[in-house]
Amino acid sequence: MKSTYLVPRKWGHSIHFDFRHRIPSDLISHFGGRRQFQISLNHVSSRETMLVSLTLRNLVQELFSEIRSGMRDLSLEDIKEILRIEVRKSILHSHHVDLGTSKYDSIKKIESVGTISSRETKMRLSLLTDLKGVESTVDEKLQSILESLDVKFEKGSVNYKSLRRSFIDLSLLRYEWTRGLINESGRDDDDFRREVDEKLKINLFPELAGRTPTPVKQVPVNQELPSDRGESLSLHQSTPISEGIEKYMNEKSISNRSGKEVRHSLNMLIEDFGDIPIGKLTREKGTKFKGHLRKLPRNRKKNPKYRDLEYHNLVEMNVDDPISDVTVNKHLGYISSFMEWSRNHGYLDINPFRGMKLKIEIRPRDQRDRFTEKELKEIFKKETYIYFTKIEERRYELYWVPLISLFTGMRLGEICPLYLDNIRKLEGHHRNRRWCIDIVDEPNRPDKHLKTRSSRRIIPIHDTLIDLGLIDFIDVLKKKDPNRKRLFEELPYVDESYNSRVSEFWNERYLPKLGIKTDKNNFHSIRHTVSDHLKQKGIEPHFINELMGHSSGNIDLDRYGKGYNPDILYNKCVKRIVYQTSDKRGIDFKSLRMDWEKIIEV
Repeated sequence: MKSTYLVPRKWGHSIHFDFRHRIPSDLISHFGGRRQFQISLNHVSSRETMLVSLTLRNLVQELFSEIRSGMRDLSLEDIKEILRIEVRKSILHSHHVDLGTSKYDSIKKIESVGTISSRETKMRLSLLTDLKGVESTVDEKLQSILESLDVKFEKGSVNYKSLRRSFIDLSLLRYEWTRGLINESGRDDDDFRREVDEKLKINLFPELAGRTPTPVKQVPVNQELPSDRGESLSLHQSTPISEGIEKYMNEKSISNRSGKEVRHSLNMLIEDFGDIPIGKLTREKGTKFKGHLRKLPRNRKKNPKYRDLEYHNLVEMNVDDPISDVTVNKHLGYISSFMEWSRNHGYLDINPFRGMKLKIEIRPRDQRDRFTEKELKEIFKKETYIYFTKIEERRYELYWVPLISLFTGMRLGEICPLYLDNIRKLEGHHRNRRWCIDIVDEPNRPDKHLKTRSSRRIIPIHDTLIDLGLIDFIDVLKKKDPNRKRLFEELPYVDESYNSRVSEFWNERYLPKLGIKTDKNNFHSIRHTVSDHLKQKGIEPHFINELMGHSSGNIDLDRYGKGYNPDILYNKCVKRIVYQTSDKRGIDFKSLRMDWEKIIEV
């Protein structure tokens, strides 16, 4: 369907098609902000639908070509003129900031310089950790500018990439220039223009060539410049934190989602102290950082109330919803590991974060609630579950992922990236073959990751999942699209994970709608539910560990023993998963069974 631009639409018991074509981003402004065409072909006969769609596609392409033919390509002169305008805007903005800062109040001047430095640090961190995000933001601004000038551009062209990089460099130069104005360095506007020319090297202001620049008075970049160490630092100890982080991450081969968590924690050091030498990190700074951590709000990057505020401003707010002690310890743990590596490699003499973790009074088992059987009955009630999972809208993942987790104990990050060939029949005892889920890390599939080595396992599929039609569902998917690879191919890959859509549905919409959501439960609580359910039934721990993908704590079993035969794990563990609200009354999951062939419409 993609090649014909046809989109199926259900109308009663019949299906008709719409023709849909996206408008290229550089032409959106020519269509009043519309991003796509969509034309109903309801009255076109089925025999002519394909021909009409191809005809419409050719007409649309011709229309786009005609519009572009009246536009000029992005040239070097266009780049120069756009950057000259941005330089003027930067100078004007910096003067506004300077004039808004009282030159007679030294404290206010220090605070203003500190705010600018904090913003610069935040941007540099973004360039290190989320370059694509920064470029995307710049792209939006450039697109608006170029469209207003009727200039045609390709994001992959050398000229466009050069313009985007110059935009970013100019933003960084503006921070230093603004600090200089506030600190009365004596530099004038031409000094800034000259510095821009030296940095960008495209001769924006040729009239300034040969003029003598104004002598520069040194401006402090951040508040941590004065050293609190009596002795001087060696060249090795003078390595900036950011450079140490990169070496650490590369050497440890920390990547993917866990790598993002580690990098986020380590970059908080730079947010707090600036990109100072590693050797300047002391026990005193460690204590100060720990205190600041405990004052930060939960979800500061997501919550609109906090996400645009600077790190130190958040620390000073004394928020009502600070991050938990568990999260504080997670950050301190990552940083302590980095500091230990730094100490071993001679970047500093001691690990200033050793022993910094907070004492957690709550036992690990009590930190997150499991779901009770009554809550499970409410969650998986047919009337609510079918309605909210939007199965008629083909939101297959919202229906299946919670059920698979409930009868296997699998993690969200293990279910969402499953490929169709990960679900297959394997031999049990007596040559019987049993449907199983093969949880394996596959190097040729970089979108799949295992949390630990123990996560590699084979799980027999519970009878309830078979009864609900999981295998039928897979067969229909294969029949509809023989080229389909993944079980939930509709899920977007965001932040190196397929989890976000299901997680948001479960934690932010479904549980709150049912009145079941608390601070201590989320999707991961399903896994706690399975584990505790089996524990209360007296299932031996090594079977539970095998099912859950945990280490058994026994070197003989972990290192030398193979996984259990599927029949053993099924009989000893999986089939014992039976959820009941009383001794004689089980939860009715079979009422959730759907006619998958009818829903998917082969």
